[in-house]
Amino acid sequence: MAIQKHHIDHYRTHGYFVLENFLSAKELAAVRDEIKELLPGWVEFCDNPERPKPEGWRDSQRILNEITSIMHFPFPGTALNAVTLHPALRDFAAQMAGHVDLRCEQSSLNAKCKDHPRDEDQDMHCDFQNHTLAYPPDRPTYWQTAYLIYYTDVTLDHAPTAVCSKVHYPEKIIWPARYLREDRPTLYSNEKKVTVPAGSLLAYSMRTFHRGTKFLADVGRIGHFITYAPTTWQWLGIDGLSARAIPDKFRDWIELATPEERTTMGFPLPGHDYWTEETIAGVSARYPGMDMAPYQI
Repeated sequence: MAIQKHHIDHYRTHGYFVLENFLSAKELAAVRDEIKELLPGWVEFCDNPERPKPEGWRDSQRILNEITSIMHFPFPGTALNAVTLHPALRDFAAQMAGHVDLRCEQSSLNAKCKDHPRDEDQDMHCDFQNHTLAYPPDRPTYWQTAYLIYYTDVTLDHAPTAVCSKVHYPEKIIWPARYLREDRPTLYSNEKKVTVPAGSLLAYSMRTFHRGTKFLADVGRIGHFITYAPTTWQWLGIDGLSARAIPDKFRDWIELATPEERTTMGFPLPGHDYWTEETIAGVSARYPGMDMAPYQI
C-alpha cells in the first residue's frame, strides 16, 4: 500500500505514521524467504510459537552484529536490499528533508523473542542520541527519517513498539531525550502500541518519543530498521561517531574539545547555517559543560 497524504499529515502532526501492508505480498514473501536462509528457524517460530525456538536465540544482537554482517546492509540476497532502497521510503524521506541529497545511514535486521537479551521494557526516548553528534533542529534541511518494517505479525503479545504523539511534548527544546515512567508519566499514558500484520511500516523521526516493550507471551518478531539522512552534514548518521555519542566519556570529550577539534570530528563548525537559537539551546542542554560562545549567532 502506498504512502498517502493522510500518512504525511499524520507524520507532520504527530511525529510518526503507521501504514499497514506497506509491502506487497510478493515483496514480503521474498524478504521472508531470505530471512529463512539468513536466520534459520526465526520466521518459522515467529509464525508458529509451538515450534522450537531458533538455535542461538539467546545470543544478544550485539554479539550477532560482531560475529557476522548478515544482519546489516548489504544483505546476501536481493529482497532485503531492495526494501532498504525502496522508492517510497526514499521519496518520503526526501519530502521531509526538502531535497533528494540523502543517504541510507542505517539498515539492520532485528530478531527477538521472549527472554531474549533485547526483551526489555525500554524507557521513552528519542533516537537522535546515537544518530547525531549535535541536536536535531525542527528544520527540513537537517531532517532524518527513520522506519521500522515488520516482517512478522505484531500483536500486544509481540513486544509492539510504543510511540507517543508530539502533541504531548510541545516544548521547543527536546531534552532530556529519555524519560523514566515516573519522571514523565504522560509520555507513557499517551503511547500508542503498533500492532500490525507482517509487511507493515512505522515511520518516525529523531524527535519522536518511542520505546520497545516486553513480550507478553512466548513468541517472537522480526523487524528491519532503516534510516535516511541528508548526505551533506557529517554529524548525522548512526554509522559514524554518532553511534558512540551516548556514553558520558564522549560527552566529556565534546565539552573539553576546542571548536577546531570538534569540527575535525564532524561537528558543525562555528558560523554554519546550522547554528540558530534552537540548536544552540539544544546542544547546550545536551552538553552542559560546553562553551557555546564560539557558536553564538
